[in-house]
Amino acid sequence: MTGTRLSASALLRRLPLNSLYPAGYRAAHGEEITAVLAEAVRHADRRTALREWAALAAHALRLRTRLSSRDPAGRVIAGAAPFLLAGGAALSVVQLLTGLLLPHPGTGLARTVVGAAQTVPWSLALLCVAVRRWAPARALVLTAVLARAGVAVAAQFHPGPAFTQEGDLLRLWVVMGVLVLIAPPDAVDLSPRGRSWTMASAIGIALPMSGLAVLWLGTWHEDYADVVFPPSVQVPLDASTAWPALVTALVHLARLASPDTDRLQAGGTALAVLPWTVMVAPPLYRSAPADAHDLLRNGGVVLALLVVATTVGVLLRAGRRTPARPEAPGPTP
Repeated sequence: MTGTRLSASALLRRLPLNSLYPAGYRAAHGEEITAVLAEAVRHADRRTALREWAALAAHALRLRTRLSSRDPAGRVIAGAAPFLLAGGAALSVVQLLTGLLLPHPGTGLARTVVGAAQTVPWSLALLCVAVRRWAPARALVLTAVLARAGVAVAAQFHPGPAFTQEGDLLRLWVVMGVLVLIAPPDAVDLSPRGRSWTMASAIGIALPMSGLAVLWLGTWHEDYADVVFPPSVQVPLDASTAWPALVTALVHLARLASPDTDRLQAGGTALAVLPWTVMVAPPLYRSAPADAHDLLRNGGVVLALLVVATTVGVLLRAGRRTPARPEAPGPTP
């Protein structure tokens, strides 16, 4: 055990820590930081020591980048993080469903495995949130983002349906994942109420979108971009791109309207709406990305939803905080 402790201490001496903190914070708390780390690794092995160092280093970087729970930006991102994760998990369910029910000829098991590696971690991360485990949820989101980025890189060297079809929506996945990862963990709302909102938003996105994706089973065409659907099909198809934004915007409205919710964190849910500006319809999960016209139209709709939700939420919040005026006394007889 002695050798293990010495190797852990030697490892930590080689890794910077205090220098990662801002100068002011380092001057005020430098000795405390060193003492906390020393106590944490007193009887630890190398792996535990490295994990403790990483936790403190992440805290230092959040302070340096002003993304801690004490900073406005950190609180805004923390407010958005659970709903970004919920959106990512919901979209992963829909995309995995389309991959399983709309198999592409010639890909077989390889495509299923590739698709699952990019989507299943998001769903597992949502389950971690449901049981109030944010650290493993973040680790799973990181796994999913790295898997999706790896598939996108592999598609450049090995073109084929098993890789290229899963490269769609890459920007959406990466943006949501990065925002979840940089959110300060101690500011994320994992209260029973917060987790209920998170799970409800995920279900509200996943169920209708999954049903809509299944509807295309009988109308799927490999040359989807050249197919003209009747209005009864095309209208819901176009509207589906805004559905996740609508659900998230309603959550934003409800949280912003509640005086009990931190104003910055409530406003942060608006950040969870913005990534959906690059959403595409279910059939396009497996074909070429939407053209500029589709994305521009969808972006305008999403921004309009966000403006309306924010305006209504602010007005309701102000109205609920305004004390009732006492009635004027009647005339004295």
